[in-house]
Amino acid sequence: MSTSSGSPEQGKEKGRESLKAIMAQKKKEMLQNMPDNPDSADALIDPYANSTASNYITRGKTGVVCDTEVLKHKCDWDDNYPENPQRLSAILEKCSGQGLFERCINIPNIMRPDLYEKVISKHTPELYEKLERVSNMSLKAREDAASDYDAIYFNQFTFDAACRSLSSVLNLVTAVAKRDVQNGMALVRPPGHHAMENEYNGYCYFNNVAIAAESVIREGHSKRVMIVDVDVHHGQGSQRMFYERDDVLYFSIHRYEHGTFWPNLLESNFNYIGKGDGLGFNVNVPLNETLLGDDDYLAIVFNLLLPLGYEFNPDLVIVSAGYDACMGDEKGKMNVTPGFYSHLISLLSTLARGQIAVVLEGGYFLPTLSEGACMTLNSLLGSPCPMLDPIKCVHPTVINTICNVRRMLHKRWKCFDVVELQTPETVTTYSQHRFEICYFGDKRKPPFDNGPGSYPGNTEENFRYYTKLNDALRERYGYVLGLPINYVYDDQMLQHAPQPGDVERPERPQRLSSIMEVLKEFGVLERMSRTPIVRRDFSEYSPHCRYYFSTVNNTMQQSKDVYVNEHTHDSILLAVSGLLNLIDGIMKGTSQAGVAIIRPPGHHAEQNKAMGYCFINNIAVAANYLLKKYEGDRVLIIDFDIHHGNGTQNMFYENDSVMYISIHKDENGKFFPANSPRNYTFDGYGRGRGFNINIPFSNDKMGDTEYLAVFHNIILPAAYSFAPQVVLVSAGFDAGIHDPLGGYVVNPETFGHFIHMLKGLAKGRLILALEGGYNLTTTSYAFAICSKALLGDPIIMPNNIYKNFSSEAIKTIRNVTNNFKQYWPIFEVNRKLGETPYILKKLKDFKEKNYGQELVRAIDPNRVHDNAYVEGEMKALNDS
Repeated sequence: MSTSSGSPEQGKEKGRESLKAIMAQKKKEMLQNMPDNPDSADALIDPYANSTASNYITRGKTGVVCDTEVLKHKCDWDDNYPENPQRLSAILEKCSGQGLFERCINIPNIMRPDLYEKVISKHTPELYEKLERVSNMSLKAREDAASDYDAIYFNQFTFDAACRSLSSVLNLVTAVAKRDVQNGMALVRPPGHHAMENEYNGYCYFNNVAIAAESVIREGHSKRVMIVDVDVHHGQGSQRMFYERDDVLYFSIHRYEHGTFWPNLLESNFNYIGKGDGLGFNVNVPLNETLLGDDDYLAIVFNLLLPLGYEFNPDLVIVSAGYDACMGDEKGKMNVTPGFYSHLISLLSTLARGQIAVVLEGGYFLPTLSEGACMTLNSLLGSPCPMLDPIKCVHPTVINTICNVRRMLHKRWKCFDVVELQTPETVTTYSQHRFEICYFGDKRKPPFDNGPGSYPGNTEENFRYYTKLNDALRERYGYVLGLPINYVYDDQMLQHAPQPGDVERPERPQRLSSIMEVLKEFGVLERMSRTPIVRRDFSEYSPHCRYYFSTVNNTMQQSKDVYVNEHTHDSILLAVSGLLNLIDGIMKGTSQAGVAIIRPPGHHAEQNKAMGYCFINNIAVAANYLLKKYEGDRVLIIDFDIHHGNGTQNMFYENDSVMYISIHKDENGKFFPANSPRNYTFDGYGRGRGFNINIPFSNDKMGDTEYLAVFHNIILPAAYSFAPQVVLVSAGFDAGIHDPLGGYVVNPETFGHFIHMLKGLAKGRLILALEGGYNLTTTSYAFAICSKALLGDPIIMPNNIYKNFSSEAIKTIRNVTNNFKQYWPIFEVNRKLGETPYILKKLKDFKEKNYGQELVRAIDPNRVHDNAYVEGEMKALNDS
């Protein structure tokens, strides 16, 4: 690490630039020597470049911008207008009451001198000038002008408020893109995502998010921006502004009801995926039912948003944060809980090195609007996510929408190769997905009624019910701040070593000492708290046979994968005791999470047998300790060691209080531990059926893409369906690059992404316990980056995600998800995708929720993304 004068952040930035310069020069020299094969230069670049760079990347501050002058913008002719100053006041009051602003950096809203130029980058000059002019008209003239626009009002402060709102968003997004802050939130109004090039719409005047995205791209701060729009209404303005661009991925989840919900547009449907260079970069997820909740939204996040995000690999994420999908909102009529937004931000933070700018859009039920905004800001600050209820089911219409989106984008994004296309031989009633395009709406036309009573409001009964429900959720969530990440380590565990003269063993003391060296080099140890290891009698919680531990000594028979010396017994005791000490701290509320730098490993140890360098099953003892000592009933064990944890599986195979998930190399039963029951069909027994999930890989050399696809498609959906109280990670790093036993090519930073994705579970109560990993460099870097993930540091994205995607891995993912549909309903989204698209005719006697489907017409599957063609076919069908 280089040293320099100046602040620590300046030093880190210089270190980053120095590393970039070194790597660029190295690549240039290689290219000069091999000009005919440029790809080989990439292969020869330092494989640990990202790992080394991780040393310089630590979590930055969270910025907040808010200009209270915008509270003057209100509807002068309707005091009950939904978009009113109370929306922002309620958020400010809630966040202040929880002390959130004190933990943030306040970004002053200095009005941008180039604001006009920024506006006309996405709007016409006439739109800007008219807003300034109309805001200065008389009350009657302003009210008349509003009738030309859908859901719009003007008062004398509207132009000023729109300018201040846009300026706030520009200042925040620029600060995040330049890494002046890690992330941040713009608490602004009026909102912006409905504003079109030359039209005000839906309470929006300037499209704040679109203008800010354009600004940071033009100024060179960002190259690829992902806009995630979770407002319950489709942001048609944002969509149109980037519809033919491939440097902005627009992703919108919105209520649609086949076009009968505002803004009633054809273009809000899933078949609008962009045009030209932007084909595939516009993603609509239309919801065709009301009262959808966390289960449905999480299914969309796991199956669509995260895979696309990882493949697109943005360097900035902007969230159009509408909270009108939150429960109690009369306009949205959805049932998303405020806690969901915390999980959304946590999962999105795996992208773009955590550079996220959240911009307030809609949300009109003040209790859940303010609570949702608080949960968002808490998550940006790194607070643990609240517990959500287990995923019980995904609504059939949402399953259909997910399948429709996947089908539309199947040829555009490799991440969707995980799902099959239907053929005549594979179509069954159970798995069939019908690829349908429906539109039953009518576009609204001026003049528009923006007067009193023109918008839905909550009944007093609904208001009381949802307020009470929100209060109950808030009490359940709680707010835990400032708890440390603890670690356990003891030098005495280094004394467990092969006997003098024995052959060299890959499981050796240097595994721990090298990890400790890198943890010190990365400054991780000084940021965590050390928990002293107090030796414990763990016999009450041991899953092993009685007296078995007493037989583990230097007289024990040795084998190729088992060795002992006089220190082995004590090393085992220290390893197990260290885990139990970490659990005590977490369960008693003195620490948030834990890291166990321990050996010997444990996950191969059977009830009365040592194998695979394992003697006592550390993780199994820890799980039993949680179940018995702390009366837990949902412990999740994630095992990503490349070898199947046969011992752990066997100890909980009939237990529904422990979910065991193992992702491992199988090689058709030939890889160690050979011939053990580790295929996906071994899914538990008795009450444990469905709680044992094996993800076996064979035949190909798996890497970052395959492992991340497994997390998105299997591990996260299963884990959120189980909703654990604690997560235990059997952290083996022998799937990492250059491991002498594994042979896979997972990069160290990818293991950090695993931990970051799991952090949202169990209120952040997670323990990382070392298992395998025999390349000292890979294991040390990977363990350090996982620890940094627990500390909240951004994780670098591995290179070339989804550039190649193993067909064998795809086959495994399909086999696992198909098998576990019988246990966990979220896997029902994995249906064979319909090959032929259809359009449906609207009946003349159509009524709300009575979608007539008497006339169906097949259309050309090669032209389903050609919206003019689809609209023409739809018109022809309706005219027939």
